Amino acid sequence: QEITVEAGQSDELVLEHRNGGQHETVVHVGAGAKLHLVLAQLVPTDTPYTSRVTVDVADGGAFSYTGAELGGSTIASELTVNLNGKESTADVWSLYFGDGERLLDLNYIIRQAGRKTDANMQVRGTLMGKSTKNFRGTLDFLEGGKGSVGRENEEVMLLDEGVRNRSVPIMLSHEDDVDGHHAVSVGRMDEAKLFYLMSRGLDMEEAKSLVVEASLRPVIDRIPDEKLRDEIDQYLKGRLANG
Repeated sequence: QEITVEAGQSDELVLEHRNGGQHETVVHVGAGAKLHLVLAQLVPTDTPYTSRVTVDVADGGAFSYTGAELGGSTIASELTVNLNGKESTADVWSLYFGDGERLLDLNYIIRQAGRKTDANMQVRGTLMGKSTKNFRGTLDFLEGGKGSVGRENEEVMLLDEGVRNRSVPIMLSHEDDVDGHHAVSVGRMDEAKLFYLMSRGLDMEEAKSLVVEASLRPVIDRIPDEKLRDEIDQYLKGRLANG
C-alpha cells in the first residue's frame, strides 16, 4: 500500500489490520504537508503477523503516527521515518499488549537527515502471562541534520513474573549540533494504587484493568475513530480478564 500527501495538503488515515501475514505501507509526506496515520493491529492471537511502514518526509512536512499492536501470535513490526527535509517533524506514539506466550518484536527508527528536524517517539506497553517483547527504538542524527532535536521514551508495565522484556533505546549521531534524549521505564503494577482503587469498591480485576487503561490512554486517545477506541478498550479488558 502506498500513501502520498501532496505538498501543502493535510490528511488523516486509519488503517486496521485484522488479517495475519505480511503488510507493507510506504508513505510520502510532501513539502509543508501533514499526515496523521493510525495503524491498529487486531489480528487473531493465534496468527503470525508482519508489518513494515516506511515514511519519507519533505521540507516542513509533519508526520504523526499512532500505533496499536494488540493481536497476533508472533509479531514483527517495523516503522522507519526518514526526516529528509529541513524543519520536518515526526510525532510517533504507539502501544503494545502481550499476554499468553506471544512474542512481540518491534523496531522503530527515526532518521533525522534534514536541518532543524524534530522527532518525538513515545511507546507504552503492558506484558502479562509468559509473553516476550523486544523493542528497539532508534534516533539517528545523520550528517547534515544540524540543529535537530529528538526525544524517545518507553514505559513498560509488567503484570506477571513470567514475562520477558527487552528494551533497547539507541541514539546515533553524525553531527555535533543536535539535542537527543532517551529513557526507559520498566516496573510492576503499583500495589498502593491497586489498594486505593479496591478501597473505593472495585474488585482486583476491575482495578488492574483501570490501571492498565490509564497507562495506555495517552495513545488510545489519539485515535480519531470512537468505535475503534471502544473496541480497543473492550479488547484490553477481555485479555486482562482472561490472563
